[in-house]
Amino acid sequence: MNPHRTTGRAVLETLKGYGIDTIFGIPGTHSLEFYRPMRELGIRAVTPRHEQGAAYGADGWSLVSGLPGVVITTSGPGLLNSLSGAATAYAESRPMILLSPGRPLGQDFRDIGDLHETKDPSGAVNSIVGKSRRVTHGSEAITMIHDAMRDFTHSRPRPVHIEIPLDILEAELDYTDHQVAPRPLGTPQPAPIDDVERAAVALKQAKSPVILAGGGSLAAGESLLELAEKLEAPVITTTNGKGAIPERHRLSLGADLRLQTAHEFLRSADALLVIGSKVGAAELWGGDITPDGPIIRVDIMRDQMLCNLDPDIELPGHSAAVVPQLIEALGDVEPREARDLSEVFARLDEEGRKWAPELAELNEAIMNAVPADTIIGGDSSQVTYMGSTTFFRAQLPNSLLYMGTYATLGYGLPASIGAKLAAPERPVVCLVGDGALMFSIQELMTAVELGITLPIVCVDNGGYGEIRANMEDRSIDPLAVDLRQPDWVALAQAFGARGVSATSDDVADLVLEALQADGPTLIHLPISKAVETPTV
Repeated sequence: MNPHRTTGRAVLETLKGYGIDTIFGIPGTHSLEFYRPMRELGIRAVTPRHEQGAAYGADGWSLVSGLPGVVITTSGPGLLNSLSGAATAYAESRPMILLSPGRPLGQDFRDIGDLHETKDPSGAVNSIVGKSRRVTHGSEAITMIHDAMRDFTHSRPRPVHIEIPLDILEAELDYTDHQVAPRPLGTPQPAPIDDVERAAVALKQAKSPVILAGGGSLAAGESLLELAEKLEAPVITTTNGKGAIPERHRLSLGADLRLQTAHEFLRSADALLVIGSKVGAAELWGGDITPDGPIIRVDIMRDQMLCNLDPDIELPGHSAAVVPQLIEALGDVEPREARDLSEVFARLDEEGRKWAPELAELNEAIMNAVPADTIIGGDSSQVTYMGSTTFFRAQLPNSLLYMGTYATLGYGLPASIGAKLAAPERPVVCLVGDGALMFSIQELMTAVELGITLPIVCVDNGGYGEIRANMEDRSIDPLAVDLRQPDWVALAQAFGARGVSATSDDVADLVLEALQADGPTLIHLPISKAVETPTV
């Protein structure tokens, strides 16, 4: 056997076979055998400055590449530092693989003060991710990679954690090329044909059907637009489904599910087709979308079809298979008269601007300037959920990097870095608030080190604007939300990046200039603190 043909190498060979050529993580004393074969295998190791950034970066890379993001941590604190990213992937139903070393076999739960000693790391992670296992043999780790890839394809994607005891990770393993070779992942699961026929009848009879498309609809690709045009059905999406059809298409109502105008429009539908969405409360912001007509739900997991909105017709299956099934079952539909959506477009636009007019204008100014295939890295910032979700008209899916359910801070910058690595030919702009950026400002050093072209627009409202507004709404004198700011331009320059100050009049030009620069550019844009909070 060749030396260093270890379990660590076998795991990386397995990942590379599935096309994964980029891994995020910070090397540690216990994780070295993961790193030994990377150069030889042609795997790029991305070193963020915090493991939380590693997980967010892997998520951004995954959204754009279409492959699972992979994070390697050392044992103990390195693993636990990554868990906000893992929890984000769980809440947003995204594929992620976390690899970590563990204490040697037989040393579980020994409270002896060993390096990075953690009581039960796999148990801790298992309470957050889809599955966590401490393996007992190197071949189990290989099998878990294969199983994860299959599960990502045929069930709701959820992060997977594999803990490999240190003695197993570093030991030589007798494995064959066949064992680590990628396995066929099979074809998408169709829905029962009788249910498809029932759904087609209901949709044919409907005069004003509407489609609600979630993240699970993206696999349907261009078939979704074909279905929408066949039914003359407007499409409104969740934030994870944003760009399911091009948002400048006449039937796209964007990702405005949070707005009351959208709720009213959905309730008016005489048939509502929900594809790949749990219709979560974090998307609806307290609204009710129960329509007058039948509800048809398509989902890869039946428990999701029974969540939040009771279906009249269930179509269990993968959207990549079920949407074409519906198109075929509909057959030749007589062309329908084009629906006049001008009124609902105008009402959505007006309501969206009421939340934060300055943020709406900022997003529009940037989006009107950048190329149509631009990727926007967002965060749990007002500029994202009150601006980009509505006023960034995505022409392609997964072009807004966001996590509306888990709503974590510090996501935007590392996710943007991951996205740029996955698609270096596409423009990427990170557009986040000052509070969010401070959570992960250390990743600016990662962007500098990688030499990637990345405008980072820091929208500075002096602290935590949403919480400030929440306090004021409850007649609480704002406390602990108005934050002292660094000299952002000087800070960027200290990292080795470009740093510039902007106004609302020149920010779009500065973004375009930054897209032509070598390396990242931090653009500091102060704005007012006031944001109107409409009644929900």
